[in-house]
Amino acid sequence: MPPTPPQEVEVAVVPWLARVRHDLVKRLVWPARDRRDAGGAPAPGELVPCLIDDEGRPTTAAALWSHLADEAPAGLDLGPFAAALAAATAAAAAGEIDGVLALEAAFDDLAARAQRLARSLNP
Repeated sequence: MPPTPPQEVEVAVVPWLARVRHDLVKRLVWPARDRRDAGGAPAPGELVPCLIDDEGRPTTAAALWSHLADEAPAGLDLGPFAAALAAATAAAAAGEIDGVLALEAAFDDLAARAQRLARSLNP
């Protein structure tokens, strides 16, 4: 397959990041944020997101991330975000609000690295 032109990489980063944020990050973070703002301890399972795949079937955060990672811009280091997602998923299962909310910072870091990568390919 021929290499992707730099302009296409830069353009492709934005919708990919939007999908990661919409389909995955907000589904984990919003319930934790709501619980934090409301106060009190989360009920068992309250922070565990109900996720769906592209075909509307229930899925896990790990499976959804695997699919999204396959569509990531080439050359983007996904390791730090993958580790943060695993930690946030474990935190959700344990009812640890701060552990889930840490995913926001990890996403912001992923987005910044993706945008730097796109700019570096399109000087």
